[in-house]
Amino acid sequence: MDELRFDKEIGTFAVDVGENSLMILKAAGTHCFQLQLAVHIPQSDQAGRLIVLETDLFAPQEPKPKAWLGSATHSLAFVPGGVQRPTLRFLLTSAQILALEAQRSGDLHLELQVRAVLPQATGCPGGSEASVRISVAESRWRQQLESLGPALAFEQSIPFPAGDGPRQEAVDYLRSAQRRLGGNDIDGAILDARRALEYVEQNSGWHWPGQSKSKEQRTQDERWAWIRSALADQASGALHKDTLTKTFTYTRAEAEVLIAMATALLRLVP
Repeated sequence: MDELRFDKEIGTFAVDVGENSLMILKAAGTHCFQLQLAVHIPQSDQAGRLIVLETDLFAPQEPKPKAWLGSATHSLAFVPGGVQRPTLRFLLTSAQILALEAQRSGDLHLELQVRAVLPQATGCPGGSEASVRISVAESRWRQQLESLGPALAFEQSIPFPAGDGPRQEAVDYLRSAQRRLGGNDIDGAILDARRALEYVEQNSGWHWPGQSKSKEQRTQDERWAWIRSALADQASGALHKDTLTKTFTYTRAEAEVLIAMATALLRLVP
């Protein structure tokens, strides 16, 4: 527990985090990291009727400086002598949560910095900053991670090739694939990724080893050629040109993977 100190006529506000109040909830493309703050309000008629809380959540990184995770602002009514329990919500990515897990040893330790403003106070509306240390039991933290299920995933950014130079043709195919995907044209997006893979085949310089050569004997270039061929073979299913592929129904996730892998291979083309 720490204190927010104001003018003598107003007094101090004790703040702490509710035990076992931390929760991680699924959100659209991210995660909602929430906890409950307890604000113990003094008896005073000089503070007005409103408290504005500004908070920042950090992860300690000894001996490095603490890492900022997110900010949240909350307004609540001033109830003299009472306790207010606002719920603070921070939006965190999968990468941030996985980073917390990677640096954790035993219980999870966080730090919440709290600032408060009394906009209707008769004196100075601001006060000192409070710093509340949070400890989450390892068992509870693991329980929260498990509740996310497949929503918690590793994130990897693949740099998109520049839109100029000799690779412009393939870049245009990949951008078209992204536009088609935005319009929910799954097959069209996959076929555009296939065209980009055809460009890779024609311009990579990777040698095809043939069927007779064992995989253990393939050179580095030949192994890249096999990877490209396998991707192109999967993408060709979106043509639905034979009895077997007519039954293929690709998902959005499959289209995203094919676009991302074609983009990654294009980075290797001179």
